[in-house]
Amino acid sequence: MSFTEILKEAVEKVDGAVSAMLVGSDGIAVEEYFSEKIVDLAGLGAEASALIKDINRASETLGLGESREFSIVSDTCGLLFRRINPEYYLALVIRPDGNYGKGRFILKTITPKIEKEF
Repeated sequence: MSFTEILKEAVEKVDGAVSAMLVGSDGIAVEEYFSEKIVDLAGLGAEASALIKDINRASETLGLGESREFSIVSDTCGLLFRRINPEYYLALVIRPDGNYGKGRFILKTITPKIEKEF
């Protein structure tokens, strides 16, 4: 199964999800899928790099270890991020009224599929 197929599956399984991407911790998108663009995915990738670094630094400073998952919910959309390995993350973009719990669950279940490819 290709990365695009896995990302498409994630979007289709979550009510309110509109796009998903595989992004490096450097902010470069490896693959993306969208049914609707409500956020600039290239910009999201670039900003994700800074977010990932800041969140990992805060997590380590607090003695929590490495972060595996984080989310941002705004008026426009929600962004869910799930760590695949120290270098790559999955991101799912969901409408404000979408199913965030299912989004987190789907990211958790597809992570092993993508891990196998690295």
